[in-house]
Amino acid sequence: MTPAAAQAVLDLALRDQPGMEGGFWRADTGVVAYAFPTYDGTGIKRDPPSAELERIASTVQRAQDSASLVTDVRPGLREAVAFAACPVQTDARRLIAWTLMRVPLLAAETVNTLILAVSLLLALVVASGAWLGWMISRWQRQSAHLRTQLAQSERLATLGRVSAGLAHEIRNPLGTMRMKVENAMAAPADLREVRVASALEAVLSQTARLETLVSSLLALTQPFRAERQTVDLLGWLEERRNAHADAAQKHGIRITLAIEPALTADTKELALFDPAQMARVFDNLLLNAVAHTEALGEIELGARRTRRGTLLLWVADDGSGIPADLRDTLFEPFATSRAGGTGLGLALVREIVQGHGGRVVLAESAKGARIEMELPWPES
Repeated sequence: MTPAAAQAVLDLALRDQPGMEGGFWRADTGVVAYAFPTYDGTGIKRDPPSAELERIASTVQRAQDSASLVTDVRPGLREAVAFAACPVQTDARRLIAWTLMRVPLLAAETVNTLILAVSLLLALVVASGAWLGWMISRWQRQSAHLRTQLAQSERLATLGRVSAGLAHEIRNPLGTMRMKVENAMAAPADLREVRVASALEAVLSQTARLETLVSSLLALTQPFRAERQTVDLLGWLEERRNAHADAAQKHGIRITLAIEPALTADTKELALFDPAQMARVFDNLLLNAVAHTEALGEIELGARRTRRGTLLLWVADDGSGIPADLRDTLFEPFATSRAGGTGLGLALVREIVQGHGGRVVLAESAKGARIEMELPWPES
């Protein structure tokens, strides 16, 4: 078939197929004839689409190899291009007929509108992100400012409570000393010596109370570091009981021990804490318990392992218990209901227990008060 004859065949075959173009292909020369009878541009289109030649060659090759009709589709955003190729029945059997047709998917106006909408949406997202970032940054600055103000307010409130408690604790001894001295100075000559002696005793007593207050305050303000040691719980608790046995016996109070058998039967079961500092803890708790327990009452010192593997220590009594208005602030400085108490003992207890990585709480009890301390157990 001559090129002219092939061109005529193509024009005749494609003239009733709007939008379809095609040609003949030969492996040795490529496109030998091409026609696009329904081309709506100016003039007659005789040059094959260069952008599609690679896909045309691929489709043609597949048709030649399979000796049958082959179709292919190249998808796109605006249009899809459909390719078709099949061998032509000639003597050489080397001629392949091919066609392609562009199928619009979206109109250009629609695509442009879609692109514009997506662009606007993207711009809105970016703007919203920038606004949100600015708002978060502003909120963080305001939050930091509020935290600073809150911390300052809390420090001022704490300082106010401590100052009020400290003033109260100092004023009472000073008032007592002043009253005793004034009474001694105003006493008649025959009674003055006796009252002076009484005043001096009161001054010594109240001075000791002030020294205790200052020591407790210093203990609370100084940095605490636990010097942990292995401790035989049974022997250590016996020492704490014996240290307060005379005072308890004087008031008709018994001090008992309640230790989990496993903590005494196995010599490997040794606790790990600072024995001197924890002795201060138990001394404060025992002094409070003795002061609030009536005659024939009982104080219990106990120790056991919890299910979490920690060490639970407690001091429990069957005395008058803790007043309801003190329960929430029991471990705060100057919180006390005991006459002559500084209100710093339990605050020191909390600091020492927390310094061991533990916690102290007022536990529920049927009668009296029960203070529990939970300490970490040494890893094996």
